[in-house]
Amino acid sequence: MKSKIFFVFLFLVILFKYSFCEEIPTITVEPTSFSKTIIRIPDFEGDKNLSAQLTPLLRKLLNYHLFVLALKNPPLPNYPSKEYYLVGNVEKKGNEIFIKAELRDTLENKILKTYKISGSSDYPQTLIYALCDKLIESISHYKGIAFTKIVFVKRTSKGDKLYVADFSKENPRLLRSAPLILFPKFSKSGNKLAYLVYEENRYFLEIYNLKDSTKEKFTIKGICSTPVWFPNDKELVITAEEGQEMVLYRFNTETKELTPLIKGRGILQAGSVSPGGNFLAYVYGEKAGNPQIYLLDLETLKPYKIPQKRIYNTSPRFSPKGEYLLFLSKGGGLSSINLYNLKTKEQKEIKFSGNLEDPAFSPTGDYLIAFGEGKEGKGLYLIHLDSSLTYLYLSGSNFIFPDWAEL
Repeated sequence: MKSKIFFVFLFLVILFKYSFCEEIPTITVEPTSFSKTIIRIPDFEGDKNLSAQLTPLLRKLLNYHLFVLALKNPPLPNYPSKEYYLVGNVEKKGNEIFIKAELRDTLENKILKTYKISGSSDYPQTLIYALCDKLIESISHYKGIAFTKIVFVKRTSKGDKLYVADFSKENPRLLRSAPLILFPKFSKSGNKLAYLVYEENRYFLEIYNLKDSTKEKFTIKGICSTPVWFPNDKELVITAEEGQEMVLYRFNTETKELTPLIKGRGILQAGSVSPGGNFLAYVYGEKAGNPQIYLLDLETLKPYKIPQKRIYNTSPRFSPKGEYLLFLSKGGGLSSINLYNLKTKEQKEIKFSGNLEDPAFSPTGDYLIAFGEGKEGKGLYLIHLDSSLTYLYLSGSNFIFPDWAEL
């Protein structure tokens, strides 16, 4: 394969030094005027060992929602303020764990909600995921993101490793090792992963079934960029080189049929298929310095250019409900996250002080995860789109190609 096809992925050849780790989040607030929702959660009563394991996890997950500040200490007496206070009890009976918790309003001094959650002791973290998401719905107008999972590639001096882990960073699973693993993408159901592998001196498409841990390999001539799922979990859009041109194909994994959609010289790369399966967002540019974002009507194969303020634009992604198209713009040392409303044609711009690559929406559509280099260093960044709050979720320049799905 000609090396020019991979010029947009040159950073893939760099070797990195960091390792996968957990940490209690220190959240950077940008802008500083944004007011966070405070919730105080002392350690739960009851089983001390379970409390020591689960209560810090709950605080950590709440902080990962970025607009929340979860604190360990209870409210100060006689100093009423607008805060939330959660008191709880955790017990183990046989093979089951039971959590009971009360959410209180400290200003009005009243109980807002009582939660009762039970489940298997084999994996007690899932009880905290459920409680966290219920709390987020109780204290905000957002849906929680605790019951989700993240996939990413960890690059090492000995090759690439493909991991999937709970959003909490619990339960990491090594799925695949190879000299090079590129662009893992969840299917809509979250049950399958599609990615490219370089192994034995060739590139091929591989699909990993997370339900039964099986893999299927597809050798497609010229394949060279991100595989993009259709909503039906069985078709993909793939990018391949054909002579002097780039071609976007519709690929059926069951029939193995390849159907050409669009071709051209220069940059041509699939980005995202709309939730209804009607449109493909893609990148096209005759020169390396001016990639632009287009939509392709998959019925008529007619292209439409999206209005863009800057010359360099990449990574188009449909939001989970399909109301927005997100893409990245770059210039002057900054990355801009652009949210384009497909109905009103309005565009919101979120500036990131640094560089971002390969963003993915949370299943709720309120957050992004992306590889980046910002004020906190290199790694995978979480970004809350409404508040523009950011957090370095996984620190290290060797964590790349994130994607996000429901657990």
